Amino acid sequence: MICDKIKECAAKTRHVPPEKCIAFLDRRSQPKCEENGKTYVLDQSKKFPRFEVMLYHVDKGVITDPEASTIYKCDYALLVKDSASTENRGDTVILVELKGGEVKHALKQLQSTLSQKELQPLWDSQKRVFGRIICRSTPPRIRNIDEYLDVKEAFLARHGNLKIREEDMVEEYDELEQR
Repeated sequence: MICDKIKECAAKTRHVPPEKCIAFLDRRSQPKCEENGKTYVLDQSKKFPRFEVMLYHVDKGVITDPEASTIYKCDYALLVKDSASTENRGDTVILVELKGGEVKHALKQLQSTLSQKELQPLWDSQKRVFGRIICRSTPPRIRNIDEYLDVKEAFLARHGNLKIREEDMVEEYDELEQR
């Protein structure tokens, strides 16, 4: 099943409900995603006040069986509530795929997550949507292949960008838009 109430949940949740799709919702200084020995950290320790961050488990959380086994999807979505108004487009989403090695597969997973019909209301309501792939190694010239360029363009269309790192990634909030 693919959750079709994710936009409503993102807008109205003020505490962590007993659901498996949300890992946390708070103002921690360094929200973190970990899987496959890889880590993504959004560092907002220099911000005051810190933004509220909601971490969604996309794989087997927002997208569950039977669809989970047949649909490409990323591991996590970080929703950074960085807007003064929840009525308008305003928040930031970071889609995160933590991968051992298959970067082309990770690109498909991000593209598919961004394209899921049921998730469109959430993506459409955001000010920016970013993509992050953290992997063991990156094939040479990956940034020149059509798959990479297509996914990069999809994030640019949503006022975000795509970054691939071969090591654990710690990214400061103010550096999200840097290439």
